[in-house]
Order: sequence, then structure tokens, then C-alpha cells
Amino acid sequence: MKRRIVNDEQAVSPVIAVILMVAITVVLAAVLYVWASSFLGGTTKNAPTGSMIASEDGSGDWTIQIVKINPQVSVNSVHWYLLDEQGNTKTDGLVSDVYGYYEGQGKAVIFVDNDFNGKLSPGDKFEVHPGDADSELASVNDVTDYQFRLKFEPNGDVIGYDISLQA
Repeated sequence: MKRRIVNDEQAVSPVIAVILMVAITVVLAAVLYVWASSFLGGTTKNAPTGSMIASEDGSGDWTIQIVKINPQVSVNSVHWYLLDEQGNTKTDGLVSDVYGYYEGQGKAVIFVDNDFNGKLSPGDKFEVHPGDADSELASVNDVTDYQFRLKFEPNGDVIGYDISLQA
């Protein structure tokens, strides 16, 4: 009996096939990760830029409205400060700490998320209620000449500029 060896050069060797399958799987996983992280709102490393305006309602309460902010960032990543005339912090906290409160609920500074997206967006606003009972500003009757500041927590940069509370 003669043995006959057939040389079939049309197929890929099993080792190369395995290497190709692993490489394709790794590339596909990397593409899916990048694609999915764009939906999850990956963290912004640079501070957003923005601007705000302040107005007083005639009774001593102030509204600081966000005019522009780019990119919009989560309320969990922004720290607000109310600074007195000397530049000392009178009260401060994370935006998420004052999210959803109303005047008279023990918070002198509250955040109103007008579009309910959990991010700082144009049209959202902070309200400052000096003299609000049971709040950190209960003993303060007037915040005119105070400063309001927003800082981006991941890197500590100020968002925009300090806004003066001046009539």
C-alpha cells in the first residue's frame, strides 16, 4: 500500500486561526468599551467653562442663574461656595447636597435643576436665602457684596468666575 500525502494549501493552520480569533475578540471588546463609555458619560477631566448672572428679588433673596456651561457636568462633581466680604467661606457644599430642596427646608442655598437632568445646565439656578431659619445663614440678614463660586471637584478648578452679589 502506498500512502499518499495530500498537500492542501487552502486552509489556515489551527495556531494562526486561534491567534486571529483572539486578536479580533480583543479589538472588538476595545471598540465596544469605548462606545459604551460614551453613553455612560465618562468623567470630564478638565473643568468646564461657564458664566452666571446674579439678581436680587427685593427682599434680600438672591438667584444665581447659569447662563452658559460647557460641557455640562454632574451635580456630584461640583462644589459651591458663598464667600463673605473678606473672601472667607461663609457656607459651602456639593451641589448634590442642596439639590431638590425648597426655601424653608433648612438650607440657605438651594439648587434648582430646571431641566431635571442631574447636571449643571444653562437655565439652572442657585437660590440664596439669608436669614432662613435653621440654616447656616440664619444669623445673616444680608449677603450683598458676598461672592458665589463654583469649583469642579475632580481638579479643583473654578468654573467660570466668582459672581458678585451686588444690587
